[in-house]
Amino acid sequence: MIAWPEGLIADLARRRVIVVIGSGVSRHALGHGSLRPPMWEGFLRQAIIDCPNRDSLGPIEEAVASGDYLHACEWLKKRYDENWVSYLRRTFSAPAYAPAEIHEQILRLDARIVFSLNFDVIYERHANNIHHGSHIVKNYYDTDVSEFLRGGGRYIIKVHGNLNSPESLIFTQKDYARARIKHAAFYQAFDAALLTHTFLFIGSGYSDPDINLLLENQNFGFPSQLPHYFLSGNPMHVDRRASLRDNRNIKVLEYDRIDDAPTGLVAELIQLNSILEPEIEKMGTTNTW
Repeated sequence: MIAWPEGLIADLARRRVIVVIGSGVSRHALGHGSLRPPMWEGFLRQAIIDCPNRDSLGPIEEAVASGDYLHACEWLKKRYDENWVSYLRRTFSAPAYAPAEIHEQILRLDARIVFSLNFDVIYERHANNIHHGSHIVKNYYDTDVSEFLRGGGRYIIKVHGNLNSPESLIFTQKDYARARIKHAAFYQAFDAALLTHTFLFIGSGYSDPDINLLLENQNFGFPSQLPHYFLSGNPMHVDRRASLRDNRNIKVLEYDRIDDAPTGLVAELIQLNSILEPEIEKMGTTNTW
């Protein structure tokens, strides 16, 4: 089991943590026909199989194999043309994915701010169902998205957009470049959040170019900052762990996957909540918020 850092526990109790959820969280949900939302690589490989224009798919397959997902996705989007949006919705929306135990455990952390890297609405649907619609959902392109920094509510920020507005999804190399310029205010707010909050990455990768750039800028601009935390169920080489800490100020917390689900992540979050609850009570009785 993870030896949860005391500083992270204290920040969670004080609601000074921003939880970042990725496709590894959505992967736990089940939809019609026992379908699960795909991870990025799995989505791209299936999109290649289903591609309506099958001429010269070799470069796209090579890009996926080398981990160049942004360009692979950009090239596939062009191949699908007007069928792209409907393909995304068939994949990420139509199966009607139901929230899983992991969504409940993340909700129980009671973070005031959750950043979702996912296009689906599984987590926000669950959160608003449990809390009767009280969560405020913002997209990176909303003009008032920076409200989450000082607002008094609980916020879910869609960092890459959602399928209700497919033209605004950040899914390709071009999408990232365009968003960085057109919606610079959001990235400034993100940058401010990195300076004032601890980030806990759950079920996400470490290849998002914009997040990496912000983390690196913060790390070298404010070298004395406490670390952010990244949960990983895959054994990570000591050199990569050191690189993430040295360049992005991310401390990796490894857990045992147990199986392909991965069930181990849910068990770790259950343990985290069991530690967190008495810490919140203690802070309340001692007025050490």
